[in-house]
Amino acid sequence: MVRFRGLHIVAGIVAMGVAAALGSIMGLNNTAVFTSSCVVFVAVSLWVQSRVANRTRLQGLPQHLPDGVALERTAERTTEPPAERAAEQLPSGEGNAA
Repeated sequence: MVRFRGLHIVAGIVAMGVAAALGSIMGLNNTAVFTSSCVVFVAVSLWVQSRVANRTRLQGLPQHLPDGVALERTAERTTEPPAERAAEQLPSGEGNAA
């Protein structure tokens, strides 16, 4: 079964077209129409992507795995904080010209 993973892009493109049509009807210049359409594209794409991710998470389906790869669920979940970086891995501040 192949899942379509570009729903947020399609929704953003449709919203971008609607915003462009509304901007033209309102009499905005081309720059304003393009800018508002891009803003609407980003907003709708992010909103739809979050809704799809929430629905997927609620259904318990794997989110970022290719088709055919099973996600092994375990009851154990560790909440240990990430290990501290060693002193030699920390930035020394040298070479930063301000």
